[in-house]
Amino acid sequence: MSESRPTMFNPSQGLSHSFSMASLAEGSSEPISEAEEINEMKSLTEMGNKAMQIRDYTDAIKHYDEALEIDDRNVEVLNARLLAFLEMKDFQMALKDAEYWISLDSDSAEAFRLLGIILVELDRAGDALNAFLTALDLDPERADEMTTYIATVSTFFCEIPKDVLKKIKGMDPYKKLSEVGVCLFHSKHYDLAIKILEAAQKFETNQKGITMRVLLTMANSFSALKKNEQAINLYQECLVTAMATHEQIYQTKSLVNIATLYLEMKDTHQAIVYYEKLLDLEAEISEEAGSEENFPDFWTKELQCGLHLNLSIAYKSIGNMAYAERHAMKYVKLLEKFGIDGRAKSESYHNTGMLNEILGNFNEALKHYSMYLKVCKQSGDKKGMAQAYGCLGSVYAAIRNWQLSITYHEQHIAMAKKFSDPKMLVIAYEMMADTYMVKEDYERAIENYNQMLNSCIRTDYRAKSMAFCKMGNAYRDLKKDQYAIGFYEQASNLAEDFDYVDILTMCHYNLACIKRHSKQMMEIEEARKYFEKLIPLFETKIREHRDEDTYCPSEYHEQLRECYDGIQNVLCKMGNKEECLQYAEAYRKRYITQIKGHPVSFINYGPQTDFWAVDRMSRLVNEQNAAVVYYSVLSHRVLSWVFVPGSGLVRFYSGKSADVEDMEERIQICLDGMKNAPDWKTMQNACEDRCLPLRNAQLQYTRRRNLGLGRDVKQKDSNKDLSDEGTPNKILFNLLLAPVEDILMKLPLKSHLIIIPDKNLYNCPFGMLQDWNARYLCDRFHLTLLPSLFALEKVINNEVNYMKAQDDLDFERSQTRNGGINKVLAQMVMTNAVSPDMESENSHDTYDLRMTANPRLLTSMLGTLPASANSNKGDNNLDEKIPSTQHSPRGGLSSKKPLPGIVSHNTSNKYRSQIGCPLPMEKMLNSHTYTTLTNRTSTGTDITSSTLCITSYQQICDTDTCVVFGNPKLPEKLLLHDCEWRPSDVYLSAAIRELRAVSSYLNVDPITGPDATKEKFKSSVENATVIHIATHGCWKEGYLVFTPGEIKLQSGPPQQSSYILTLEDILHLKLRAKIVVLNVGYGPNRSKECIPPGFALPSAFLNAGAQCVLVSMWPLPNIAMEKFYYHFYTTLHKGALVTDALGAGIKGLRADERFKDPFYWSAWILIGKDVNINLIQIQHAMLDQTLNKTEKELEEESGKELLNPKNVLPIVPTREDNLTTLQECLASLLLHHKGQPEVIPKLIDLLDSALKRLHTEENNRQTTRLPDCVIQSSKAMEMLRLLGFHFQAKGTSLTNPYVVYPHWNKDELLIPSYDALRAILDICYDVDCVQAINDMLPLNQDNISLLVDVLALTKHASDVQLKVTDLSVKPLWQNGKIKNVLTATGFHQIGLLLNFNKTPSQKQLLTAVLQFMLSVSAYKSQVLLYRLDVNLLGKSSASKNGGAPEFSKLPSLTPVILPRNQKLGFSLSESLSNLTDYRLRMSTPWLSRPEKPEEMGEKIKLARSKSDVDEEFKDHMERAKTWHQITVVAQANENLAQYGRPRTTPTKVKVRPGSTASQQRTPVKKERLLVIPEVDQRRDYAGFLLQQRMDNIDVRHKTEVMKLYLPYIQTTPSS
Repeated sequence: MSESRPTMFNPSQGLSHSFSMASLAEGSSEPISEAEEINEMKSLTEMGNKAMQIRDYTDAIKHYDEALEIDDRNVEVLNARLLAFLEMKDFQMALKDAEYWISLDSDSAEAFRLLGIILVELDRAGDALNAFLTALDLDPERADEMTTYIATVSTFFCEIPKDVLKKIKGMDPYKKLSEVGVCLFHSKHYDLAIKILEAAQKFETNQKGITMRVLLTMANSFSALKKNEQAINLYQECLVTAMATHEQIYQTKSLVNIATLYLEMKDTHQAIVYYEKLLDLEAEISEEAGSEENFPDFWTKELQCGLHLNLSIAYKSIGNMAYAERHAMKYVKLLEKFGIDGRAKSESYHNTGMLNEILGNFNEALKHYSMYLKVCKQSGDKKGMAQAYGCLGSVYAAIRNWQLSITYHEQHIAMAKKFSDPKMLVIAYEMMADTYMVKEDYERAIENYNQMLNSCIRTDYRAKSMAFCKMGNAYRDLKKDQYAIGFYEQASNLAEDFDYVDILTMCHYNLACIKRHSKQMMEIEEARKYFEKLIPLFETKIREHRDEDTYCPSEYHEQLRECYDGIQNVLCKMGNKEECLQYAEAYRKRYITQIKGHPVSFINYGPQTDFWAVDRMSRLVNEQNAAVVYYSVLSHRVLSWVFVPGSGLVRFYSGKSADVEDMEERIQICLDGMKNAPDWKTMQNACEDRCLPLRNAQLQYTRRRNLGLGRDVKQKDSNKDLSDEGTPNKILFNLLLAPVEDILMKLPLKSHLIIIPDKNLYNCPFGMLQDWNARYLCDRFHLTLLPSLFALEKVINNEVNYMKAQDDLDFERSQTRNGGINKVLAQMVMTNAVSPDMESENSHDTYDLRMTANPRLLTSMLGTLPASANSNKGDNNLDEKIPSTQHSPRGGLSSKKPLPGIVSHNTSNKYRSQIGCPLPMEKMLNSHTYTTLTNRTSTGTDITSSTLCITSYQQICDTDTCVVFGNPKLPEKLLLHDCEWRPSDVYLSAAIRELRAVSSYLNVDPITGPDATKEKFKSSVENATVIHIATHGCWKEGYLVFTPGEIKLQSGPPQQSSYILTLEDILHLKLRAKIVVLNVGYGPNRSKECIPPGFALPSAFLNAGAQCVLVSMWPLPNIAMEKFYYHFYTTLHKGALVTDALGAGIKGLRADERFKDPFYWSAWILIGKDVNINLIQIQHAMLDQTLNKTEKELEEESGKELLNPKNVLPIVPTREDNLTTLQECLASLLLHHKGQPEVIPKLIDLLDSALKRLHTEENNRQTTRLPDCVIQSSKAMEMLRLLGFHFQAKGTSLTNPYVVYPHWNKDELLIPSYDALRAILDICYDVDCVQAINDMLPLNQDNISLLVDVLALTKHASDVQLKVTDLSVKPLWQNGKIKNVLTATGFHQIGLLLNFNKTPSQKQLLTAVLQFMLSVSAYKSQVLLYRLDVNLLGKSSASKNGGAPEFSKLPSLTPVILPRNQKLGFSLSESLSNLTDYRLRMSTPWLSRPEKPEEMGEKIKLARSKSDVDEEFKDHMERAKTWHQITVVAQANENLAQYGRPRTTPTKVKVRPGSTASQQRTPVKKERLLVIPEVDQRRDYAGFLLQQRMDNIDVRHKTEVMKLYLPYIQTTPSS
């Protein structure tokens, strides 16, 4: 060892204590006593110690040896001998003693200390370090000494700087170990560093800076050892400590390292989460620094650039291309800002261009690729230049500029050859070949793929596999299937050997697509196996992209469609018609289920049982009266299935094309021939433009322009001559209907027929197809179309729901006849009291009045029951007399359910009627007095009267309405698809003419112009029966255009969401319409515009509840459409099937010489189910609704109850109702705050003053005037009235009235309103959040509770990672309006993770939104704003309370609440005079019996509660009077103060002009004195305010009393 090595032990240190043990002296034949042994041991030890003092180590060892022979387990002697060996430098013997000592006492810190010293001397530094660490662990009190040893030994492994060595001696043990650990880490001794730092962690310390350094160094060490999970845990612990101490440098290091480790672990989503946290930290640093010049040193330019680069790469890897492109652009801007050139800058342009190319933004891609090329030229990067040429060539190929594309690719290849770079050459040839494939020049594509294959190096198996696969694609397009199969098999073998899953999938897909056409059963079966694997694979990929909200390549959808077609082709050849139909329907469902927002977003494609069985399809067809013809168009054949009601599936036919041509192309040629307009040039001027620009309209225009400029473009022969086979009409009939004509001929004339088309058959005018007798199909059948059987099930359910609603309405109307006597008698049955000992026997549920046609039958049935009160044997339950099921008016069976309004005691099942139980006297005497004055009103409601009570009359009318909507008022420019759209026709003259005509047919006012907003449409169509829409639209995107909402928050063109109604919006509607007529989306410049497969827009209306949708399949002249609508609606006027009206419209067009060509009348199709519509009945219903509305308005204006006396006890709104009203007021105030910024501060002042006055009445002696700004805000005034504010005019002026503050806070709304207004002041700065919250409110309490939980968890528990699939998050994230609020607040989706951007501004906004939602929550506590309490999380209290508690009954004292219009006496005059009494009567049943002790206790409890309520409201009454007196006195004092002051006459006063010498001059500012009537009016109003408050207290008092008694009342008859 080196001489400079520090001394490891001190020979003068004391010995350890010893232990004695009996033994035999060696060489002694006689045993010695234990005392002698102890004495001998002491003697030998003392001699050894003396020898040690004189440094005679040999003699000392000899004595120690002899002592140990007596007791070899004496550690004191062993310790002394070990020290002697150390002095003699006999380290081997010392090591043996040390190890033996440890074996005797493993908890001896001294033994391990000496062992460490020995190991150091033996050059075993690693073991020595472990020994010292163990000693430190065993004896923390000697930490300073042990840590010095550890620091000394560490110098064997690392070079500790001299200045550090000097400082170590003065450091405390914790800091000493941390310094040593850091030094070991820097010298890459990671294991030792971890051990030392773990030892340091055992010390308790408040030195957070050193703690973070220790944690960070340990995490770095674990990371270097590839122990990523331990490293991440330590980084997170360091991050938590750093956030608590606001140490931004440690936050930065921890976040960077955590994100890096997650990337290494392939958990990209979590990596993005921590990179986003770095962005939040950057925003925090920026806010603190103020400017970038003041950024701390650790936040370097490289860190800022690298952060956005890594985020771009990470987002790209998970498929979120939009976010990837956004961060790539930021990265480019940062490089330009910091002046960073070279490869980093060029690669940034390359990355940005590639992302824009993927997203289809080809103009942006060209721009960035050009910059990539320019920068590479400037820096001399030749290989970068070559790559840029290739990228530019690919983009030009995408926009069909073949000349530039091929030129760039050739340059790419030339440069790759020049550099002799095999990898670059492979890529260059591949890109060139791909361009030729897009160009459909397959021969040249094959040549380049061959060059690509030849350029591959021997070990580049992926490139070889890809080359084989793409050569297979080229040969397949050339129809050389055997060549293609050979290449696919080679590619498949390579991909399987080296696990290239994507290439293997493509090979299997293409092999299956080729072999499906084979005639060999083995290959057909192989294709089937491939398809059965590929379908769930592609479905899973599409579902994952949709769930994670990431970019999904369109190829997946195309390949999935091919797989479905392929398996149908295969199953057809195998003769499996039923399974073939199952797959056809499975794909057809996707047209509806794939609409964003549909509840059944995806079908589980696992086992075969997940598909609809044919038996289910047959049952579905049997539920209606229409035959169904189901088509599936495949590559070379058309499949047809025929369902007939009652017979099921009766026919399957596979029609194959005569040659190898594509069947879809063949059908399209026929359709084009049928849809040729007779005079298209003239029609261009006759058809109004209602088209929206397509999303890729600019791209399509660019492609057409480039193709038109091209010279070597092969013209595709798409106009094959089929004239030899006949007219297009005849060809389609022979192809589609001839195979099933024998079945159709057997169907009755004008029977119902449903056709379910496929692909381009969705645009086939089936109605104009003629049979062999030249009869049009529309003349033979009531023809309708549907996209799938799934849609048929939906429209059947829609019809059933509509009829059920009508049945309920008719039944409710029937119960209203005779003044509601049926309901009264039914409640009499349930009201009869029973004796206590019979309560638990043979109970029954509420009677359903649908079982009896006459109310007398219900009461007479009671008399058929035997009266037996004491024997169960003789009891007969009414259930035996009344069947458990009943016939509905349509003849079907419906389950027995209690009716709304009839009290049911199903929870207790204690009540049943018995003969002998008394009926209430007033009910028996009143029921027979009901008489009918008139037979029946128009709505089926009788007007009745009674001699003993006033009966109720309520006209129950149908809710049917008609809505005519369209011709929105649009500005000159709007935002659409993130681009500016300027409508060609801002005012649709033909649309307004059409809407006026249709509205005259329907006898309604059209909703057009500024009124035709998106929100107005949603509210108008909910209850409409007939809906007619004429506006701009887009069939492909599924858009309808309405008037943009009023812009209050931001300038510029209206956003797309403010005026576009999407498919998702339509799905969320709750329609009950019988028909929706759509005249949208066509224009003269889009002659080929057609409805896409699946009928997306009509299907959305069907799914929302409509029964059928009428559309035109192609644009028609405006005058032809108006003529059609005239005949159509005229036919429906007196009632007709929609198909009959459709036929009448077609007949009207055919009769007109101008429109007799089939082009004009065959475009009309009905999608859905044929229904009967009677416009006269609908108009009658609308008249009844108008009468009801007028009656209600008249009653409100006059204050008189004309027909139906109101309840004496008005309904007191619940807290939830009040909070809903409050939400509406707050939403309006939030939206208008920008235009009226002074309203909310004034409201806050008013509420603050109100709260202070409630606690200190003296404050009420001060008067307050209502500000003008508050008066001008209707919602502000509504909110104040809701909170209990009143207002009193001041003097002669009616403006700026006095504020009469609320005298109580009974509803506890003042504080929530105050908090909500304070939150609005913080929210109003974020325009998007303001708009989102306004759109979301009002929100139900369950969603508010879920939203509060998410916000509270995010605010207080940032370490909890939420997912969009969590039960508490999923309903919020799937709700579009709530999702917009969360997004505006700072949430965004990363895969399935829900991340929150914790920037300072977003955190402040989150707190404000949380405070706002807590304010409008009925159940959540404000505690969640300040801390997280898991007991406060979960759904609302109302949801948690599953059922009402069980209450005791009072058999000896039966409370009964009488209706408001029934009296105890028999005098009619007395009944009329006491009409307003609402009586609570206590009655004693017959055969009274003594009350039980439990009942007595219940009565006492009830009496005390009643007394407490009375006292409470008495106090409220007195407080209201005192409050009013103080308020009035304060107002009077203010006025008297003005009159009581001494008047001073100013020297000069402005007077009104026109005065004369004989007329008194009038000052301009003179206040007019109140005249006597005005004074009386002010006094009366002051008294009215007091009376209003007193009445409110009285109503609430009665309500509270009723709540006390209701649990003890058997039933409460309604009035």
